[in-house]
Amino acid sequence: MPILIILLLAAACLPVAWPEPVVPLEPSEVVGFAGAFVVGSVLLSALLGASVVRRAPHDRPFAVGLYLRQRQRLFYWNLLGTAALVLGGWGWAVKQLASDEAGTLLPYAELLVPAPYLLILFASWSVHFFAERALHRTGSRPGEFWSLSGYVGHQARMFALTIGLPVMLLATQQSLARHLPELVNSTLYQIASFFGVFALFFALPLIVKPMLGLRSVPAGPIRDRLTATGERLRFRCTDWLLWPTRGLVANAMIVGVVPQARYVIFTDRLLDALDPPELDAVVGHEIGHARHGHMPYYFAFFCLSSLAGGTLFAYLERLPGWPTEFADFGLLVCVSALGAYIFTVFGFLSRACERQADIVGVKAASCGDPNCEGHTPETVLAVGGEAICPTGVRAMVRALDVVMHLSGLDRPDRGSLKQVLYAWWKSWQHGPPSHRIDFLLTLLDRPERAARHDRYAFRLRVTLAALLCGALAGAASLLGWDEFLKQL
Repeated sequence: MPILIILLLAAACLPVAWPEPVVPLEPSEVVGFAGAFVVGSVLLSALLGASVVRRAPHDRPFAVGLYLRQRQRLFYWNLLGTAALVLGGWGWAVKQLASDEAGTLLPYAELLVPAPYLLILFASWSVHFFAERALHRTGSRPGEFWSLSGYVGHQARMFALTIGLPVMLLATQQSLARHLPELVNSTLYQIASFFGVFALFFALPLIVKPMLGLRSVPAGPIRDRLTATGERLRFRCTDWLLWPTRGLVANAMIVGVVPQARYVIFTDRLLDALDPPELDAVVGHEIGHARHGHMPYYFAFFCLSSLAGGTLFAYLERLPGWPTEFADFGLLVCVSALGAYIFTVFGFLSRACERQADIVGVKAASCGDPNCEGHTPETVLAVGGEAICPTGVRAMVRALDVVMHLSGLDRPDRGSLKQVLYAWWKSWQHGPPSHRIDFLLTLLDRPERAARHDRYAFRLRVTLAALLCGALAGAASLLGWDEFLKQL
């Protein structure tokens, strides 16, 4: 869940007057408590890793379940523990220790506030390496695994691209605002920043390829199938890329908006697990995101939401009755509200769009016969991906089953209410695979539901865009259009 982690790290980096410790402590003593928390958390990860290494050769299924469950719990422990540490005095200590004589934070010193979490994360990579190597060696297809440095580098590149980049941009903006306010307030800088966001969005595919060490899918039957499917669906991209993860990740994604800078990416683990019809379905799913314009819509959604929320908050700050004692934590509350908004509204939107992409995946693996009983190597699949057949539905269902199995996702329709809610929490952005599968299976008897959902998703996106534009216009009129343009 990179989006929520980005918000949490961004909240920690905000210019907030963090409270002093409840018990009077010197900044150096708070540093000692923070160090103890970091060491203790890393030791917990080490104990988990040692247990997995010991059990994997004898009882691999139990070791896999133990590793997935406990690592998830450690993730929440680290986040909650860091939040308690920051609110309990660490944020205040950073302000005391990393400020100049005038009391202004040094450049990028705000990154020290979430530093305990980041240190735990970086150190845990080395610990998790031994556990994941043991699980890899006892798997059905062990193959070659990363070296320690290669594994840590792989994790670091993923973190830098998905989380580190936006957080560093925020820290850069805040550092410039503190130390070069004239530059930040200049019209030229504001215009460059505004258009720079769009430039970064369109240039992202060019960054992804070298950052993740991606390479073209090698020539052979798989690449031929990918190329043929793309041509059949009238889809253009720059290249089909392989993400070598040594079997760590089972995923596929599409990056880029324009065909001249657009890539479809598959991890090695996923490509190894899919048969040809399932591969057609997965390719169709990714093409579905491009066909329905999901990526640019998501970008516009976040831009409009951030502008509307920031403008409304700026208006509230100017109200005569706004409590001054609340001002220090106002930004923190604003970001927290934004996180809750993204979790609910964007989660709902994203799940509807994922179902749209699943439908395109079904069409990509379908022939023109709505009553077909199976495909043979001679079966001609529908050109343009405009038909639905039972075999295509089953191919997409099998592909989701593969992803669910490889990712260790729980089925929310089994177990206690706690397990159901936890499964929904883990898959808040895409929806539990079992629920997506249940919907796809209804297409066997009622294929018209696919077109009905497409119409529903279209109306949802138009309505949401209209509401966001209305909210932005309303907040701007309350604040004043001159002040609003400064917010941009």
